[in-house]
Amino acid sequence: MTSVELIVKATRLCNLRCTYCYDWRAGEGNTMSFRTLARLVARTLSHPDHRTVGFDWHGGEPTVLPLSFFKKALHLQERFRRPDQLVRNAIQTNATRITPEWARFFADHHIDVGISIDGPAAVHDRYRVDRGGRPTLARTLEGLRQLRNHGIEPGVGVVVDRAALQAGPAALLDFLDEHRIRAVGLNFVMPDALAEDVGHEGGRHYVDPDQSARFLIGLYDCWRKRDGTEIHIRELAALVDSLHGTRPSPCTLAGRCFGIVFRIEPNGDVYHCDYFGEDPRYRWGNINTSDFSTIRQDANLQERTAVHAEERNRLRSCEEFPVCNGWCPHVRHTSRRHYAGHRDDCCGLRPLIAHIRANPPSGRPAATMAQI
Repeated sequence: MTSVELIVKATRLCNLRCTYCYDWRAGEGNTMSFRTLARLVARTLSHPDHRTVGFDWHGGEPTVLPLSFFKKALHLQERFRRPDQLVRNAIQTNATRITPEWARFFADHHIDVGISIDGPAAVHDRYRVDRGGRPTLARTLEGLRQLRNHGIEPGVGVVVDRAALQAGPAALLDFLDEHRIRAVGLNFVMPDALAEDVGHEGGRHYVDPDQSARFLIGLYDCWRKRDGTEIHIRELAALVDSLHGTRPSPCTLAGRCFGIVFRIEPNGDVYHCDYFGEDPRYRWGNINTSDFSTIRQDANLQERTAVHAEERNRLRSCEEFPVCNGWCPHVRHTSRRHYAGHRDDCCGLRPLIAHIRANPPSGRPAATMAQI
């Protein structure tokens, strides 16, 4: 173990009310205390196996916290970081509250910034609204402008929901080109991990593996045919790289994430990644009472890791398994619960991978299994 990635829910408070989101909370107890923050930093950086540490600051909306919270976090990192450790900080924000002061802080401290933009106004403003139900795209684009004024070119996270599917992939690429957005990751909307049913009524949202694969195939074709485009789409680029023997970078294609990626709640509870909500089977302990050696020995973590290994073994019969590594365990979890077409021997990416094989990007030969 040489690296660890922390998704730190510094606060669950949020200034928006995105209709597909179940991450925000209101009221007391939804902001991380200094004591919990200090224990998190100290116990992460003191672990002898943690050579590379990523602190990914999430919410809710992390910029509803005062800038002093993050100044304290960086001070704690300097206090506890060992000389041989590499510490990286990133923040995911809706960008509606980015001021010159925030942008300057990110630039001065080399903090990677990701912002959430779902596409053109007809898509973004359908879901990403504030507490008064008002649209937010204009405010998000102003935040993007502030970041660029300070030399920061953020990555953009796009949540793909029904409106994006209806608008189609070409509309998304047109929007990205119009606003000179070059680094994009896609997040297909998922229900809360404990949801009993899904749909698009009553605030329930789900894009199933078949829908996501078809959208990605269309997006790949549009991207491939655009001469000179500089847009880097994380999921597509990772699959192309994997087809040509390069280990893909996104955790969703890594094949292993248990015991490496952790989500830390404001109260210090430790869960697996950002997708499993409050499912108690994916809670590993609390950073206020346990160090990472103890957390990695937690019975829930051991059980879930074994289940993940069994699921991946069933997927190995798929000819594309060496490319996708079984995809994301949360996608499989949700598919099994809510997708009528779920198969235990296919993660859902096979049609997309086959399409990329048959239609390689310009300048790349078609991949063969021998090249993987």
